[in-house]
Amino acid sequence: MRLLLVEDDLPLAEALMSLLVSSGHAVDCVHDGEAASALLKVEHFDLVILDLNLPERDGLSILRSMRTEGNRAAVMILTPKG
Repeated sequence: MRLLLVEDDLPLAEALMSLLVSSGHAVDCVHDGEAASALLKVEHFDLVILDLNLPERDGLSILRSMRTEGNRAAVMILTPKG
């Protein structure tokens, strides 16, 4: 499965990437909303793990753009919000 991890907390991103890769997934990781948006326009992912609180562009606007552009990849929201 090809995954995109969008997380700005570097230690958390590294830990998640390590777990996902060791489980056999191909993982790309970006750390801000603009980089995620750019990558989603040119690459296909089976799952996007998306933080809501990102620099440059928030996760919900990325998700809205994905759906508006016809990208139907599964999305898992990752956030510390309660």
